[in-house]
Amino acid sequence: MNLTENTIYSHDELEEVLVLGVHHIFETYDPDAGDGDLRSRVVRYTVDWDEYGPMPTSVRTAPVEEFRTVVGDAVRTWDGGECTNGDA
Repeated sequence: MNLTENTIYSHDELEEVLVLGVHHIFETYDPDAGDGDLRSRVVRYTVDWDEYGPMPTSVRTAPVEEFRTVVGDAVRTWDGGECTNGDA
């Protein structure tokens, strides 16, 4: 399963989560060559967001492989204009 940023997924424990991005963490990286020794990949996500984005203290990270075991299908795309209180 590929995770897509700005997408809300169903989560086994947290109900719905907003994936903010998937990031590569390198041991070493050569910017001229655009290559490096990949250490791991992490997903940044939140369970608390509104129309402006994630709440500052709510952003979490998890290893991609671990996150994939507890996340289900995509529910919808978050467009940044979503209102969570029902007002339009």
